[in-house]
This record gives sequence, C-alpha cells and structure tokens, in this order.
Amino acid sequence: MKKIQFLIAMFLGFTLVAHAQLKEGKISYEQKVNMYRMITDPEMRARVPEFRTDKFELLFNEQASLYRTVVDEDAPDPFANNGGDRGGNRFMFRMPETATYTDINTQMQYEARAMFEKSFLIVDSLKAQQWKISDVTKTIAKHVCKKATTMITQPPQMRMRFGNGPRTAEDTVKPKPKEVELTVWYTEDIPVSVGPNNYSGLPGAILEVDTDNGSNVITATEVVGKYPKKELVQPTKGERMNRAQFQDAMKKIMEDMQKGGGIGGMRMRMNN
Repeated sequence: MKKIQFLIAMFLGFTLVAHAQLKEGKISYEQKVNMYRMITDPEMRARVPEFRTDKFELLFNEQASLYRTVVDEDAPDPFANNGGDRGGNRFMFRMPETATYTDINTQMQYEARAMFEKSFLIVDSLKAQQWKISDVTKTIAKHVCKKATTMITQPPQMRMRFGNGPRTAEDTVKPKPKEVELTVWYTEDIPVSVGPNNYSGLPGAILEVDTDNGSNVITATEVVGKYPKKELVQPTKGERMNRAQFQDAMKKIMEDMQKGGGIGGMRMRMNN
C-alpha cells in the first residue's frame, strides 16, 4: 500500500513539474516572410524563393526581454535547387541584424539595428495594442496557446524591381501605409508579457505572430528554461532616435535608392 502511495505521489510530483509555469528562459523562433508579396516583377520572382526564412531568439525574465537575430553562417543556400537552370543572376536577401531590449516594468524599448553600414539605437515606449482574445487554442512548441487579434497600421513597403528597364505606372505610385490584421498565439504556461519584436501586452508569452494573413509569420520552435543571463542587457551603441525619426530616415534612404534603381532595407547577394 505504501509503495502504491509513493508511486502516486511521484507521478503527481512529475506532473506538477511538467506543468509548472515558466517565468524565465529562452524561446527560439523562425520567421518566414513572403517575398512575392513585395516582388511583382516576374523576372525577379524567378530568381528568388517565395519565402525568406530567418531565425531569432528571445531571452526573458520577469523584468526584461531581449529579442535578437540568430546568425547562421552555415545555413543552406536557398537557391541550391531553385532557379539554377534559368540562367542569369540569382538573388538572396538577408535582413539586417537586430537586438530589441524591452524593460517590462517601464514599457520602454531599446532596439539596436545596423543598416547601410550605420548603427542606430531606437529608443521609444511600447505602444499598447487593443487585443481581442478568443477561446480558440492550438499547440505551439509543446505549449497550449490562445488566439488574440488586433489591427495594426503597416508602414509602406518598397516595391522591388529587376534591372534598369522602363518604369511602369505602378512604379510611379508611392506606396501608402495600410491597416492589416495581426493574429498572435500566446501561452499562459509562460505568464510573462513578452513576445517577438514589439508585440506584448497579453497574459502570457507570444509564441506565434501572423501579420496580414501569412505575409510575415514568426513561430516559436523551442522553449527552454535556461538562457545566458549575462547577455540579457540593454544595447547602448548607435545613433539614438525615436521610432518615428528612424522610420523617416529609412523612408528617405529607400526613396533615394529607388531613384537610383537600388534595393533598400536589405543586403543583396547575387549568385551567378
């Protein structure tokens, strides 16, 4: 009888540990961006994969979080089996490396971003989102998540063109900001209001973000309780400005590059 009671106690103990709430750790994410949403030129589409994939990680505790790029120099060439028989140049786009630190108590954010051989430090308060929470659930990275949605204003995206051919009427129209739906999935297993980029404000960590119905999807692939605590620090390097000032600076750079036929916002590699 005592053995049975002991086994039951052990089982309950393991169950409680398995379902214990996680208040610090590291979440690994994979981001998939639909490149065809930005690229309309058929010739350029033939030379890029439909989706670009990048990896990120979120270090967090109850006081702060750090969302940063994971550089994978050994990542396979996405063009190895794509477009090799079409001739001409092929392109690969890589997003700039970023590190976004969020002070959860003050709701201030410090984002270090390197673009166009220049370093920026974007300091601004977090914008509160008006979330609509539903009872719909699904499992992500072994955690049961609830669905929440909101509407956001997406900055205008630059259209990408191939070559220096004549511009079309569409090229002369300046892109405008648009309102799109943002769908996230958060888990109450991690009762810390954190998430990718500047998304938070929910009673749990956000494990998936879907912007504009598949245009940009960030999904957690792994959640662990250990993380390099010494690396969860606020960035300090770069030209300091707020987010509106940074967006104005990027808009001007992209407009200048468009006039010259270049591609802004990303590094471009040409594969022969």
